[in-house]
Amino acid sequence: MQIHKLCFIALFLANAAFAVKFNFKSFDGSNLVFLGDAELGPSSDGGIARSGALSMTRDENPFSHGQGLFSNPIPFKPSNTSSPYSFETSFTFSITPRTKPNSGEGLAYIIVPAADNSGASGGGFLGMLNKTNNGKAENNLFAIEFDTFQNKEFQDISGNHVGLNINSMTSNVAEKAGYWVQTRVGKRKVWSFKDVNLSSGERFKAWVEFRNKDSRITITLAPENVKKPKRPLIQGPRELNDVLLQNMYTGFAGAMGRGVERHDIWSWSFENDA
Repeated sequence: MQIHKLCFIALFLANAAFAVKFNFKSFDGSNLVFLGDAELGPSSDGGIARSGALSMTRDENPFSHGQGLFSNPIPFKPSNTSSPYSFETSFTFSITPRTKPNSGEGLAYIIVPAADNSGASGGGFLGMLNKTNNGKAENNLFAIEFDTFQNKEFQDISGNHVGLNINSMTSNVAEKAGYWVQTRVGKRKVWSFKDVNLSSGERFKAWVEFRNKDSRITITLAPENVKKPKRPLIQGPRELNDVLLQNMYTGFAGAMGRGVERHDIWSWSFENDA
């Protein structure tokens, strides 16, 4: 009996060793990989001080794009043939146009197979893909885009939407940017939708959650000072087996178009159940 108990504890500890949990309340460059134009954000006055944000683009670079990733690969599945682990992540971000009319593009939360953005372009590709690899299954790309420009070639629903993308810049599911609130009208509870402007320069918080039990992906959005809504904005495809690999990198991508637009991540937490 004692041997069985010790074996169970050893197995539990071995499995727990794969779990990853982190919480960036601000960014100082540690435990991050910067690709392309990604950098620690500059101060608002343009001085040498850093803002504490993780920034995807640089104002002075035309069609600027970059990726900021957690420095180590994260286990998303026990093996490439098994079901993904549950995971959840949340982050605070802002998108701030510097030119009018705004012709920036947006940012995305991404899960990618390698810390390598050589196959990424600016503009509507959001620093994730390019014309030659867009739509290919071997991309193994999972992304949640916060898109601020309508690219009709990617069937964007508007210039202010949230989309769930798999291996492509064309979203599998997309909804206009906003959040749900529940109010009581008499004895009934009624849901109402509140629009938000992603490129207002205001800070928003997003939650991305995947539950292994029912293979459900949910994306929820709200202004930074609003409690997490009980109703998600998006419920995505139910199966990630063909997208996620055993170990992958996670973080953010962003890109500018012809105009200048800042893409800043202000805080970020992640946790999986490996």
